[in-house]
This record gives sequence, C-alpha cells and structure tokens, in this order.
Amino acid sequence: MTHLEIGDLIGYGAVKQVYQTTWHNTTVAVVYVNNRDYINDFLHGLEMLKALGPNKYIVQLIGFCLKDKVYLIEYHPLGNSVHVDEIFIKNNIYDIKKRFNLCVDYVRILEFLHNSPGGKRVMCDSNSLNKTLEQYLITSSLSLILNDVDALPEVGHEGIICGHRELQGSFIAPEQKWPYPTHSYQEDRMPPYDEKVDIWKIPPVCNYFLGKSEAAKVFRYHLHPIHRKCREKYAVHRPSAREVLNFYEKLLQEYFVDKFTLTREEL
Repeated sequence: MTHLEIGDLIGYGAVKQVYQTTWHNTTVAVVYVNNRDYINDFLHGLEMLKALGPNKYIVQLIGFCLKDKVYLIEYHPLGNSVHVDEIFIKNNIYDIKKRFNLCVDYVRILEFLHNSPGGKRVMCDSNSLNKTLEQYLITSSLSLILNDVDALPEVGHEGIICGHRELQGSFIAPEQKWPYPTHSYQEDRMPPYDEKVDIWKIPPVCNYFLGKSEAAKVFRYHLHPIHRKCREKYAVHRPSAREVLNFYEKLLQEYFVDKFTLTREEL
C-alpha cells in the first residue's frame, strides 16, 4: 500500500501488530501479520472483516493487500476496553448509565455474531477477562466495537472447540474444560460446545464495565436475575444473547432516571 506514513505501535500480539498511520491525510490503523506461523489466523480475521462488515458492531475495513499480508482499518484513539476506567475519568464522566451502555453494546455484538450473515460465530479468543476486553475498542462516542475477529469459528451441527490446547480458569465456561481429569488432555476426545460459552462470560465482562463504585454495586442487584442464568452450569439452561439483550434494554428504560450519577470520588 502506498501513501502510508507509519506512526506509533498501538497493538501487538501473537498474530499481528497494529500501527497508527496516515493514509491520504486520514488517520487509520495498519495491521501486519506478526508471525508467519499464524498466517491462517491473520487471513481468517481479514475474511471475517470482509464477510461481517460493514456494520456498526465491527471495526471498519478500509483496504487490504493480500500480497503483502497487510490491511487498513478505522482508527479509534481511545483504545481497547481494558482502559475503561481511565477513559471515563479522563473525560469526566461519572454516569453508571453510560457504563452500562457498554454492557448493552457487548451483548448486542454477541447477538449479532450468534446470528450473523456469515453464520453463527463464537468468540474463541476470550479465555480470560483481560484477553476478552482487548478484543473490543471504545469509540469516541463511548460505544463498544469489536476489533479482533481472528478467532471467530462458525458453530455447525457438530459444535466447536476453541484452540488446540487445554483451557483452564474460572472465566471459561464449564463445557470448555477437559472433562476427564484422570487422563491427559487429548483434543480429539474433547467434547465440542456451542455459542453458549459466550453467554457464560457476560457477567464478569459487564461487571468490569460497571466498575467498583457504590452505585455500581447497587445496580448489580438489578442484574442478578439474568446474570445468574448466564452462569448456569449446563449450557442448555443459559439464555440466548437476545434474551440477555432484552433484559438489559428493559433496564435501560425502567431504571435510569438520572439517579446513578457519580462524583469523581465515588467512581
């Protein structure tokens, strides 16, 4: 790609590296493959941007060059959602409703992925809270947008398995854990699962967006019924992303009458 003025490194991982750049007097992000061993993941991410966009849920693809294994996407200066606290404090925003809107955006994105024009997709690169938050950017309008689509396998009739290694930790869904503790992990014996693994992760992600203020603690009481269902051990008992979204949107209408505005000290 010509006319690129490469700037600061703004993202780096096993699959790719991302730089702020200027292209035809417009600030964008340029994405390079970082490790040729992960070229298939890189190309899958590019194909997902092409297949699922353009839409308001996923970062906009601007252009690409398959020969050079590089593509351009829109640039969001606030960065990823790990930094939500810093972003809100820096912008002097102390409103639980605006924080909860990020929860709503997150579930809207999941609902889109689970019913996308490219098939039912699952966020496989989400094995920890921090890793999940890194997949999303906060826009200048303080909305959430999916940025990393390198690991979005389609759930067919047989289900999926995320990755090739054993997954551990409380963040992942129970069905993502190796069910035979007396035997070493074997990928070909791992039972497949479906999109309900994304539902399991909704409560900790939303709790992170809400923060640790007293107002957030009070508001979590209203989320308890749906979040309890999201954490059902058996996937079949968990709600769909649409059901969670319906619950969230109803809360937006019923519980926010300027009563969850915080002071700087309370945030």
